[in-house]
Amino acid sequence: MLWLPAGSFYRLADGDSVGDWRDALPVGVQAIAPGDTIVLPVGDKLERERFGGSLTDLAVITLTVEQEDRSTDDTDPPAMELVDTPLATMSVLGSAASFEERALKSRPLLGMVAMSGQATVWYAAPNSGKTLIALALLLEAVRSGGVLAGNAYYINADDNETGIAEKARLLDDAGIHTLIPGENGFEPHMLAGQLDEMAADDRCRGVVVILDTVKKFVDLMDKRQTATFAGSVRRFTQKGGTCLSLAHTRKNPNANGKAVYGGTTDLIEDSDAVYLLSEAVDVEATGEKIVQFESKKRRGGGAEQAYAFAANPESYDELLASVRLVDADQMERITAKAREADDQTIVDMVFTCITEGIDKKMFLAVAVAERLKISRRAAVQVIERYEGNLWTYSVQARGAKVYRIGD
Repeated sequence: MLWLPAGSFYRLADGDSVGDWRDALPVGVQAIAPGDTIVLPVGDKLERERFGGSLTDLAVITLTVEQEDRSTDDTDPPAMELVDTPLATMSVLGSAASFEERALKSRPLLGMVAMSGQATVWYAAPNSGKTLIALALLLEAVRSGGVLAGNAYYINADDNETGIAEKARLLDDAGIHTLIPGENGFEPHMLAGQLDEMAADDRCRGVVVILDTVKKFVDLMDKRQTATFAGSVRRFTQKGGTCLSLAHTRKNPNANGKAVYGGTTDLIEDSDAVYLLSEAVDVEATGEKIVQFESKKRRGGGAEQAYAFAANPESYDELLASVRLVDADQMERITAKAREADDQTIVDMVFTCITEGIDKKMFLAVAVAERLKISRRAAVQVIERYEGNLWTYSVQARGAKVYRIGD
C-alpha cells in the first residue's frame, strides 16, 4: 500500500488499511491500494530516489488520533427531544377546523366599500359626505338583512348637539345602537379594551362598529398608540367583527392637488381596506353631489364606487334618503364632463398659442405650460386629448406635427 502526498510516497504501518484512511484524507492526498494506477513524471522529471526500490524502502506513516477524529463518524446523531416552551400552551395546533367553522367569508356589507369581517378606513375631507354615506349604507344593510340592527354600533364622537340628535333619532327608528362620549359611561379611550374583551369572549361575530371619527379614539400621529389600537381592531375582526373607521385627510393637498391621509401610515398598514373619498362634485343637471371612492388598499373583495346625494335638502332625513349608488356609465359621463371643465383653461391657451403661430407640438406644449405655470406633461395630455376634435395637425418636414384650429 502506498501513501501519496504532493508527489512523495509513504507506506502504511502494518495493520493499517487504505479504508481507514480514505475518509480522513485532506484535499490533494490520495491513498493507493493494490491494483490502482499511479501517474508518474516522465523523463528528467522522474526522481527515482524519491520512490525507492521497493515498498520496504518507503517511510512509514501511521494513522494518528487526531486524524481518526477527522474521519467519518458512523454513529447515529443524538435523538431529538421535544422541548417544553411557554409558547406551546398558546399554540392553536389542531384547531384549524374550529377556525374554518367560525370564519366569516368576506361579503359586501356596506355597499362594496366595506366588507364583512374586515377593518376598513375611509379618508375624506370634513363635510364631504362620508358620515352620510356610511349611515345610509348601514341602514340599507339592516333593511336588507345583511346586518342585525342590534349588532350595529355607530359611535358618534365628532358631532354637535343638533347632529347627534338627528342621527340618534334615525338610528333609534332602525334599532341601531348609538354611542356618544360622556353618555351612559362611555368614553372613547375605553373602546380598545372593550374590543379586546369582546374578542376574548368570542362575542364579535356579526357585530358592526362605525367610528366617527377615528381621531377621537386614538392619536393618529402617535405610531405606538395607533399600532396598539389597530391591534385591538384586528383581534375584533379576526373573531368575525366588522369595523369601519372614518378619518380626515389633511387640510393641504399634495403637489398634484390630491388629498393626503392624516396621521401616520400605521392605521393604513393594519387595515384590510382603505378608500380615499374625493371632494364632492356638483352635478347641475340633477342637483346632486357625487363622492367617489378611490381604493388605496383592498384585501379579499371590495370595489371602487361612487355615491350621489342631494345638494340642497330640506332636512337631514331628506338628505339621508337621497343617497344613491351612481352606476358606472353615469360616472364615466360625469368624470368626462368634469375633466372637460378642468381642461378648459388649458384649451383656451392652446387656441391662443396656435393663433399666435406657435403651432409645432413641443413648442406649443412648452408655451402653454410656461404661460399657465403647469407641467409640460399636462399640456401635452390636453393637446393630445382633443386632437381631431378641437384641432388637427399635419406632419411636415422632419416629422414635425403642426397644429391648426378646426378640422
